Amino acid sequence: MKLDIVKVFSLLLLLGSSSCTSYRKIPYFQVEGEPKVFEMKSNAEKGVIRFQPEDIIAISVNVVGEQQIVSDYSLLTSAADAGAEGGGGGGQTYLVSSAGEINFPTLGLIKVAGFSPEELREHIKQLLQERMKVEPIVNVRLANFRIYFLGDAGAHQLVINKDRIDIFEALATGGDLSLSGRRDNVLIRRKLPDGNFKFIRIDISKADISTSPYFYLRQNDLIYVQPGRAALMQPDLAMMGTITSITSFILGIIAIVTMFTRK
Repeated sequence: MKLDIVKVFSLLLLLGSSSCTSYRKIPYFQVEGEPKVFEMKSNAEKGVIRFQPEDIIAISVNVVGEQQIVSDYSLLTSAADAGAEGGGGGGQTYLVSSAGEINFPTLGLIKVAGFSPEELREHIKQLLQERMKVEPIVNVRLANFRIYFLGDAGAHQLVINKDRIDIFEALATGGDLSLSGRRDNVLIRRKLPDGNFKFIRIDISKADISTSPYFYLRQNDLIYVQPGRAALMQPDLAMMGTITSITSFILGIIAIVTMFTRK
């Protein structure tokens, strides 16, 4: 009996320590010592969008009081279209070619791959100023900024309407992860400008994730959150429960039949 008590106690201790270990993988922003106030650096410059092939870029050109000049740098074909686009050239979209270029009205082919939105805006503005006597107003944005999710984060895509987003902001839009999601083993698949893919594993449970160069997401990033063991075992546990119920039912029938047979 004494040996059995020791075994039971050891088993409970093992289960308890296992539960504590699993719990430590769930909270975000973990810092050793759990200070009440702390600061972390951020690689914000790593989160700047850089245009690459297959991106869709929206570009608008405006010149105050000079609609005729604007029409030379717009794909719009009528005044009605111009009004529909917000006036003054609107936001034309351009698909970046495999060579990293767009075909811009009047200016022709422009190399855009590798530019940030701000850099491309200044570049186009400079090209236009060489042809105009007035200063144009140029706006540039990425029109197909999307992030994709798989695994415990749920299969869905997120359309971004700003120039930068970090991984917590992206996860928050999907309702966060379940308790079973592996926060310490999140996989990012990132498409490179040459068409190849780079795979990165990060631990988002630690506060120092903000210092990672992969804290800010890029267009077409795919986030895969690995399910925890508990989630993977659920189908097996459900099957075991079904088998147990069926077995208990059969044994009950056998017991009843045996009881009446003996009589």
